[in-house]
Amino acid sequence: MNYTINGENLMRSMVLLVALTGLAGCAAMGPQSGKDAGLADVRAKITMGVCDDGLVSGLKRSQAPELEQEAAYICLQQGEVEAVEQLLTDYSGRHRNGGPHPDYSAYLLALAQQVRFELTNQDDVARLREGREAHRRYADFARSYPASEYRTEVGPRLNSLLEEMAQAEFRLAEAAAQSGDRQTAQQRMEYLLRYYPHSSVARQASDWLEHATRDEPDNTPPGTAW
Repeated sequence: MNYTINGENLMRSMVLLVALTGLAGCAAMGPQSGKDAGLADVRAKITMGVCDDGLVSGLKRSQAPELEQEAAYICLQQGEVEAVEQLLTDYSGRHRNGGPHPDYSAYLLALAQQVRFELTNQDDVARLREGREAHRRYADFARSYPASEYRTEVGPRLNSLLEEMAQAEFRLAEAAAQSGDRQTAQQRMEYLLRYYPHSSVARQASDWLEHATRDEPDNTPPGTAW
């Protein structure tokens, strides 16, 4: 389940994760349950900032929701998206009364999906697929936890996500046009204008469509008004 982050991917992911610094203490606000020896290894890994299969499997055998959140935060910092999802998926359903700070778990899951989106920067088709899932998670979070302290952070992140998705859509449209597939290019440009009207590439898409329409041959039969 390990992701290797390097070069540009590392820079992009770190820009995203810098904002997580203020969240680090949130998972530890409640008392840590259980002093049994079975959690000793888990606690040691968390203290050392280790995210591996042993950490995930150790927590799966325990009922320690605060530790799950702390571990998920550490794994997210390292780009271990699958580990975050294994730790926090169905968090509220697995713990009594939804577990402590369920909004924090939901927010970390949304951020994990955005990290996955950032890691697909070389594949615009995959980028759009992962971006739509990130959008869905942010929207679900906002609907489920309208009073969460993290809700104010969703707007800026969502705007940034939509801008990057618009750019990916525009690149795919340009690639289609350059390959001679004007129909696909036009469909993507129209889609971009419909769903990303405030993006930085919306004006370019509009200009492209205007030129494409102007360049279309006039096949109107002589003697007809239109």
